[in-house]
Amino acid sequence: MVALAACASPSTPPVPPATSPRVVDVPVDVPVAPAAVPDAGVADAGPSPDAAVVAAAPTGERVRMFRGRSEDEWLRLMSERPVVRTLERFHSTLFVFHMDLGDGVEISFQPERPGQETFWRREVTSYHLARLLGIDNRVPPTVGKRVPLSAFGRFARGVNLVVDRRGMVLGSASVWMPTLNRVHMHLPPARRVWSSWVNPSRPLPEGPLRERARQVSEVLVFDYLAANYDRWNCCNITADEHDDLVFRDNDAGWFPDVINRQGDPNVVRRVPRYLYEAVQRVTPEVLRESVSHDPMASSVHLVASRAYTGYELRRQALLANLRRQVERHGEAAVFPWP
Repeated sequence: MVALAACASPSTPPVPPATSPRVVDVPVDVPVAPAAVPDAGVADAGPSPDAAVVAAAPTGERVRMFRGRSEDEWLRLMSERPVVRTLERFHSTLFVFHMDLGDGVEISFQPERPGQETFWRREVTSYHLARLLGIDNRVPPTVGKRVPLSAFGRFARGVNLVVDRRGMVLGSASVWMPTLNRVHMHLPPARRVWSSWVNPSRPLPEGPLRERARQVSEVLVFDYLAANYDRWNCCNITADEHDDLVFRDNDAGWFPDVINRQGDPNVVRRVPRYLYEAVQRVTPEVLRESVSHDPMASSVHLVASRAYTGYELRRQALLANLRRQVERHGEAAVFPWP
C-alpha cells in the first residue's frame, strides 16, 4: 500500500468563517508515527448535524460508482458516520488526516486551518465539477464534514485547527485511496510523450496507453475549467492499483483572480466526445446548483461568486477552441473516444 502526503499547494488570504471560531494552538509535537491508535471518546462523537442535507442523485441520473459503491452512498456514509479513530496524518503545506469511520469506510480529511480556510471548500467544488462533467472513477467523492476536535486525538498535536463554538472542525472528507503510485508524468520526457497524445495532428497510442491518453485529456479539461495550477508535480498526478490516474489534491483551483484570466485553452485540443458535450451542458448555474447540496453549503461559501464568472469565461473559451480544432482536424481526430 502506498499513500502519498498532500503536496504543496498555493496559499491564499484567509476568508472569515461563518461562525466565530477559535484557533487551537496545540504545543509542537514530536514526530507522530502513522500507527492506528484509537483515541478515547472518539466513537461517541455522533454524526454530523448537517448529514441529512446530502442530496441523492437527481431523478434520471445514472448511478455513478466508485470503488464498488455508489458515489451517493459514499457521500452519505462520509457525511453521517462519526470518526471511530484517526489512523495517521500527512503534512506538506497542508495537513491531511486518514480517518476510520468503521465498517471499511475510510476518509482523507482536510481540515480548516488559519490561512487555509478555503482550501477544503475548493476540494468539494472540484468534485462536483468532475461529477457533472461525467468524469468517472478519477476524482474521489468529496463532501463537506464537521469532525469533533476530540476525534483527532494525539494527531492534533502541533496543528492549528479552526474550531467552532461546538468544538467541531470543518473540512472536506474524501474517499480514502489505499494506493497512490507515482507515475512521474510531470517530468519533461513524460510531458513530451503525453503532449503528443492530446495533439489531434498526431496518432493516438494503441493498447493500454490509449486509455491513459484519454485520462490525461480528462484531467486537462478538469484543471483548465477550475484553473487548477498545482497538478503537474510529483504527488498530484498519481495512479491507483489498476494503473488508472487519480485526480486528487484539487484545492488549487477556483481562485477568482486566477480563474478570471482566460489562460490558454489550447492546452485542450483532443477530448472524449462525452466530455465535449458535457462542457456544453455544465453552465455556472448547473454547477452552483450542484454545489448547493453539500452539507456545508448553508453555512459557508464554498466558492466565490467571481469564480463562477471565471468558470464561464473558461468554459466558453474551451468550447470555442475545440470547435476550431474540429474545423482544422475533423471530428474523428478531436473526439477519438466516445
